[in-house]
Order: sequence, then structure tokens, then C-alpha cells
Amino acid sequence: MSTEGDQENRVGENHFDRLREQLASGEVSVLSVFEFGSSKWRTQHDHEAYVMYSRATQMLMSDVRILKRLMVELDAEFERRAGKRIDHPSINAAVKSKDGARRVAKLNQFHAEAYRDGASLIVASTFAEALEQYLALVAHVERLWDDACKLYRERHYPLSTFLSILTVEEVGKLGRLWNDLLAWDSPASSNPTLGLLGRDHRKKHFMAVMAGAVVNARLDRILGLKEVRKLLQDVESGKLEQLRQSCLYIDVVDGKVVKPEDVVDCSTARFFVVLAGELWAETLGHFPWEFQRMIDKVTEFEIEVGIDPALIERS
Repeated sequence: MSTEGDQENRVGENHFDRLREQLASGEVSVLSVFEFGSSKWRTQHDHEAYVMYSRATQMLMSDVRILKRLMVELDAEFERRAGKRIDHPSINAAVKSKDGARRVAKLNQFHAEAYRDGASLIVASTFAEALEQYLALVAHVERLWDDACKLYRERHYPLSTFLSILTVEEVGKLGRLWNDLLAWDSPASSNPTLGLLGRDHRKKHFMAVMAGAVVNARLDRILGLKEVRKLLQDVESGKLEQLRQSCLYIDVVDGKVVKPEDVVDCSTARFFVVLAGELWAETLGHFPWEFQRMIDKVTEFEIEVGIDPALIERS
């Protein structure tokens, strides 16, 4: 005998299935669903409602028909607002120049490894507890970046660069955080440690930088496409880890003593503190209202250190 709860679940499933078919057929705009959720909970700052909405959106986006509809609608909306079409050839060329397909495949492999071997970053019995843990982790990264900015202003360039790279590492470590929050009531792993990812600096660098830099027109404009390509190469080759060490330790090269300030200058520090801020906002700005606050904060710093505002503006 079915219960009242079972009947309510079936009604909910029927409504969801109906919406799925309406979106797939074009009867209902995919963007309208996104805009409704974003505007409704952006105003209310209702974290739990936005998480539930995101769960449903993920389920809908698993339908390839809806994903294709979304791509068509995004192209049309861009043309309506900008008065021109999205330059897909240029975007594809930029991604190709970064060896994007191979690197994204490798990124997905590392993400799968992190989920398989590592513990969930959120362990809670209520959503309030889960949200508190989530916000504390994002705030931890923000404090690291704030300290990197402070050291840059004080002209402590090696330490500013070190903390910027550390910020990038922590962003990479938290790459699964959003999915862990979405699944707070059904964590995927009972592993008590972060696994190999927690001890591998190069993997953390790779996961953060690849997730935020392979497809990122804003970053390409601000830091320069050539510099972003070099960054991706340095991350994968291990040169970024070498730079990280150089920020802290005196070394002897070719018989000469080399201090951190001999290796890291103002331009290097500016590059990495801007990079760290961009990756922090891009990767951990999951809630729309939080992303806006984060990107505004990053933009303010970028203008302060001399980035051309015209490069920062979103196209």
C-alpha cells in the first residue's frame, strides 16, 4: 500500500519528467530555467534552495538533448546582447593552442582519482553543518589570497608568490568541494584522508590551473594568451613547483648564492597573485552572489596593481 510520501514523490517525478521533455523539445527555454534559479536565489541568498536547484540542474544537463538546446540558446543570447556571434573558431583555436583536449582529459582523470582515493571534504548530519564547513574552506583560501595581496603591496615579492602558489594548491585540493556540498547527505567516499592528491603538489597545481585556465577568455586577456600557455607548460613539467621552492630557500647555482629575491621580482609576483585570485573566484565561486563578490574583489586588486580595466571587462 503506497504512502502519502510515495505519492508525493511520484507527482514530483512526473513534474520533473515533464519539464525534461519540455526543455528537450524547446517548448520551455533552458536559459529561462537557469535565469529563474539564479535571480530568485541570488536575491534571497538561500544556499539550501540553490543547492537543491543545482542538483536538479545537474540531472537535467545529463540529458544530451537539453545540453544541445542550451548551446543553441547561449549562442542566440550572446548575439542578442553583443550584436555579434560567438567566435567559436577563435575560442577553439585558443583551446587547441593550450593542448586543451589532452589536458582536460588528464584533468578528468585526476578528478576521478581524487573522488576514488580521497575523503569527502564535507561530513555533516544537517545542511547547516555542511554549509558551515563549505564556507570555512572557501574562506581559508580567501585568507591565503588576502595575505598574498598584502605581501605584494609590502613588496615582499617571493613570499607573495609563494602564498599565491599555495592558494592555487588549495584551490586544486578543493576542486571537488561543490560536488561534495551537493551530495552532503550521501557522501561518495568514507576514506579518512585526502589520498595521494593531498600529498602531491604538482597534481594540485595541475587540477587548479587546468580547471581555471584552459578555457578562460578573461584570464587570456588579463595575463596574456602566450603567458597562460607557458603557465600550463610549467605546471605540467614541474617548473611551477621549482618556483615555489625558490620563493623560500637560498640555493647555490653555478657556484653562486641565489636568494629568493634574485629569482622572484615584482612582475612574477603580480602574475601569480592575479592568477591565484582569478582561480579562487572562478573555481570556488559556486553561489552566484558569492561569485560576484569574489570577482569584484579580484577586479579591484587587479586595477590597483595596474591591469588595464579594458582587459578586465567581460565581453
